[in-house]
Amino acid sequence: MAIELKNSMFIHVPKCGGRTAKMMLKRYVNECKVLGDDIYESHATPDTTKQVFGFIRHPATFVHSLWTHRSKKKSHGDEWNWHPDIKLEQECKSKDYNTFIENIINGDNLVWDYYMHYLGKYKNPMIGKMEELPNSLITILKTNNEKFKEEDIKNNIYVHGANDRQKNKPVELEQSMTSDQCRRLMGSETKLKEFDYHAF
Repeated sequence: MAIELKNSMFIHVPKCGGRTAKMMLKRYVNECKVLGDDIYESHATPDTTKQVFGFIRHPATFVHSLWTHRSKKKSHGDEWNWHPDIKLEQECKSKDYNTFIENIINGDNLVWDYYMHYLGKYKNPMIGKMEELPNSLITILKTNNEKFKEEDIKNNIYVHGANDRQKNKPVELEQSMTSDQCRRLMGSETKLKEFDYHAF
């Protein structure tokens, strides 16, 4: 889904903290309007002249989250409902997790291309790191002169859809893949280097 604010617009990149960001925007930001909130428009990318922002995450935990999500049977469809329009999902899909990882590693910037499927149509989108929510969100909102409740965002973080539901946070990097796989994945994702993501 997209969320339109007074001066900016949030675009939801799947598996990158979008539901958490949506919750905080709806609760704590003035003049917040949800666009495309039903299941079929949950990742809409509407045209806008406003500053667009979205969030990405470490590629290793991203691919773990994406594969885990695809492996689950959905209320609106079957398991393994790979997205037909995204290169990573079509070229790398596998019911075996390690095969899925290796397929991604053997490509070039496939995770970055996935992120840009949602953010790439916009001129100079602001990109925050999911691992730094809520501070990244606060910085973006301040930069765009939005009116919001800063202390509430800081104090009411809840990670929707976290892989590790007992800890209420995404799966740790070390749990997502082997150190060798992570090192090789980071080598294939050259366009993410500016975001200071590293292998463990």
